[in-house]
Amino acid sequence: MKIGFKHLAQFCGVLSLIVFFFLFQDKTPFSINKTPNHSIALLKTTSSLNLNFASLFGNFITNKSVSSLYNSKFETITTPKDNLEYSATATPQTKKVPLTGNLEQMKYFFEALKTSKTKTLRIAHIGDSIIFGEMISEYLRLNFQEKFGGNGQGFISMNTDDWGARRITKNTYSNDWKEFSLFKRYPGNLPLGLNGSLYIPAIKSWAKFETQKYFNFYKSFKVARLFYSNAKSNSEVKYSFNNGTPQSLKLKEEENVNIGEMNYPSGAASLKLNFSACENSYFYGVSLENGIGLYLDNFPIRGNSGIALGDLDMKILTGFNELQNYKLIIIQFGANVLSPEHKDYNWYGAQMEKVINRFKQAFPKTSIIIVSVGDHAVKKGSFFYTNPGVLSLLKTQKSLAEKTNVAFWNSFEAMGGEKSIVDWVNANPPLAHKDYGHLTGEGGKIIADLLTEAIMNEYYKYK
Repeated sequence: MKIGFKHLAQFCGVLSLIVFFFLFQDKTPFSINKTPNHSIALLKTTSSLNLNFASLFGNFITNKSVSSLYNSKFETITTPKDNLEYSATATPQTKKVPLTGNLEQMKYFFEALKTSKTKTLRIAHIGDSIIFGEMISEYLRLNFQEKFGGNGQGFISMNTDDWGARRITKNTYSNDWKEFSLFKRYPGNLPLGLNGSLYIPAIKSWAKFETQKYFNFYKSFKVARLFYSNAKSNSEVKYSFNNGTPQSLKLKEEENVNIGEMNYPSGAASLKLNFSACENSYFYGVSLENGIGLYLDNFPIRGNSGIALGDLDMKILTGFNELQNYKLIIIQFGANVLSPEHKDYNWYGAQMEKVINRFKQAFPKTSIIIVSVGDHAVKKGSFFYTNPGVLSLLKTQKSLAEKTNVAFWNSFEAMGGEKSIVDWVNANPPLAHKDYGHLTGEGGKIIADLLTEAIMNEYYKYK
């Protein structure tokens, strides 16, 4: 077999990219493919890393050269023409799945919905990379705001690494921040926020938030709420709306989480914050709002199983509850513990039981829904099959909801059950990525719509 210079160059190019990704995967954001279908070009989990190099790098490499680069650590993902199950007209058979488990505790959320026209109501959506880039969250927010009022993004972390995938708000920032989080460096003694992160500014640090035009519904905001802690008596933040005249926001000298509010009554499209007088203060993020109504905060903690949520300081959790008064928390983890070799997830259920009970203690008048893992596939020969661990994990998560006395929603069944992810990948437009686990924007909308319907059906019964 002769190897030409062109093939050799292609091989070297791909090899260098692999080295680059592995060396810098914890130091740089995900590589985002900013296409209309909300694609994420590179998705990383702690359990495995499945890459479709052909889809990432187009025609620069061939399937044959890609396959030769894989070793036993990776699933070999082929392009559609090599997948015997591929069909350009695949139609996923989704299913309307009801909310189950303890529905009585949904009263906190349902009662709050009745007052959403006169009071602010908040939902927290906490999960792994399945909600990265506001996947699922953005349409849950839109669905509920259309029904119950409210207009605004809600909470955004101070330095998001998924802003390229977010379609509502763009977040840019200086490169001199110190970031600590559950998925990056964490010394263990810092009061991370509900977003699993904490940010410490340098003397020239700044952050900017700008509304995008994808959803006209979110083109401006009138209120910006800054979340911080550990501020000193002389701490202040300089801020400006729409690149206008800078103003000063004095921070309160408190150790626990606090809020500084900034207002722009006519509606702003951008907010810039400068932190030159904030030495040793801790910051979490901002919430962009438009007054009374419903808001949904997206908290993606990528590469995480959810167990690490148990490390969050109870004082900070109760502080967020006092400030936000969440009436519904949706918890969506599981993909990062999946393994074809493991079928016993009782250990995971035991650890997550501690997490859920801890959240119930911190948020005593908040409804909680556990959303199960969706379908994930592994390849055997030329075919894709549901990861053998999915059904076992699903059983554990359902049992977890029963033991902790919260609600449960089966997203695996809603997707169509076993091997449904294959049809989601092969749908036109695609509803899932070719790692056979993560959803596209269109797929996220389907899950959001089905979950919304399940919640609303119980709400109508409750009324």
